[in-house]
Amino acid sequence: MLPYNLKVFSTKAKNYIMWVNLIDSVYFTILYPVTLTAFVMIGYFITRKQYIAKNKPWKASGIETSVIAIFALLLSFTFLSSNNSMKARTALMHETSNASANLRRMSLLTDDPVKTATKEYLINYLEIMRDFRARYLQGEDRLVNDVEAVNGSYLTRLTSLSKLNPADREDVQRLMPYFNALNSHFYQILSSYNERTPRLIITLLIVSSWLIGMLVGFMNGFHARRHYLVPFIFIVLVTWSIQAIRDLDNPYNGVIQPKFDDLGKQREILIHSTR
Repeated sequence: MLPYNLKVFSTKAKNYIMWVNLIDSVYFTILYPVTLTAFVMIGYFITRKQYIAKNKPWKASGIETSVIAIFALLLSFTFLSSNNSMKARTALMHETSNASANLRRMSLLTDDPVKTATKEYLINYLEIMRDFRARYLQGEDRLVNDVEAVNGSYLTRLTSLSKLNPADREDVQRLMPYFNALNSHFYQILSSYNERTPRLIITLLIVSSWLIGMLVGFMNGFHARRHYLVPFIFIVLVTWSIQAIRDLDNPYNGVIQPKFDDLGKQREILIHSTR
């Protein structure tokens, strides 16, 4: 039996995980515009029931524009942050591709045993990187173990070659900086997949959009005739903006994802290479 405090903590942790999974799920894509529309309608009906029906006067305080501006600033900040994260992941893809090519080019200057070992290593390594997203979704630990197994096999083979031949030892020493650079990029990519916009910011953005939607509906309700254009534009723009932020912030389930195509092409070239 868990102590009471641990039970409470466990329950809160489970609730938090469920909330995170909801934000990343397809259900949120459907539910968010529905809830945003609902808040706009709530604001409209508050005006109609509490002010128009009871003939209560209402005058704008003047800070409504400032409140909307704060929301727009928050939306812009989050959009910029998510976009920068996506660009950083893309840059890491190019750097990894360059590091792989550098290791391959340097290995061409070594003796045949080291050259062959490096070629086989890169074929196996690039296969993992080509399927990075699929392997990541199967489990981060499994992905790391796959890479470490390939690295360990390559290093063991190079160690054996360096012990047998002094010339190979010098070749191995020249290859090590390129090997280390390639693997450092793998762990940078792995870290970038775990670095996402804080959930507090995402939650603040969603709640703020609901409240601003209520404000839009509230102010729109004072017109004698219903005006649908402004609420419609607000719902469309905010919905697309939130969905774009979620997509940029989600590298393994989003539509906008880092491309591993270059690494796959490098592997195909290596497989068909005669050198």
